[in-house]
Amino acid sequence: MNAVRQQSVPAAAKIRRATPGALVLVWAPVLIWMAFIFSLSGERFSDKNTAAWLSGIIGPLGISPDVIEAGNLIVRKCAHFVEYAILGVLTLRALRATWSQRRSAQLLLIAVVVAASFASLDELHQHFGTRSRGGRPKDVVLDAAGAWAGAMAGAAYRRRRDRRM
Repeated sequence: MNAVRQQSVPAAAKIRRATPGALVLVWAPVLIWMAFIFSLSGERFSDKNTAAWLSGIIGPLGISPDVIEAGNLIVRKCAHFVEYAILGVLTLRALRATWSQRRSAQLLLIAVVVAASFASLDELHQHFGTRSRGGRPKDVVLDAAGAWAGAMAGAAYRRRRDRRM
């Protein structure tokens, strides 16, 4: 009879919770990366400033201003995607440590929502908090796509690693 009672312990009681110190260790990179992204959304990294920087590097090679402008756009949009791909991976990692009992699909969705929400706040900052930059909804979409790609890559890596073990 006693053995039966022990088996009926609720599943929630068996879940190991992360310690506060472990949570700080997994969420600190997320917050640091968000601060880094936020720092890039200021005046210093405006379209005009990055175009001037790019012109200084490849302009002396005789490359036309139109090509430099196109290159600047490509570099800036790729940077958006990569910044948020990294944020997606870091957020998914932190969520796994925080809610290890949740399904991977749920955590992936939450990671993308967190990153897209931050992207929205960042674009609002650019629109209202800077003189030379404007917030663009299409950048939020690009950022969310980057977060999704990063989180998917992180999930695939984790799944592959777990199969090998």
